[in-house]
Amino acid sequence: MSVQSFRYDFTAKELAYFLFKKKTCPKCGGQMKKGKCCETIDGSVYNTNSVPLYIQGRQVKHYFYRFTCQECGAEFTLTELSK
Repeated sequence: MSVQSFRYDFTAKELAYFLFKKKTCPKCGGQMKKGKCCETIDGSVYNTNSVPLYIQGRQVKHYFYRFTCQECGAEFTLTELSK
């Protein structure tokens, strides 16, 4: 079955960090490298009781970002870095 929908989700804090903050490692202060990751999830997971956002039985590709330190190799999600 092919993926017909995609989803990005950011909080306001995560979006501000993603767009404007310098990406430095919280452990060692090194430069962070951005990596785009994705997972495929059934669309019914994102449906609400009042508004179905996705068609039942369809696959949704959920994209998220992971940052890796160039120096120490630590990995962080965008949520972890924006806190």
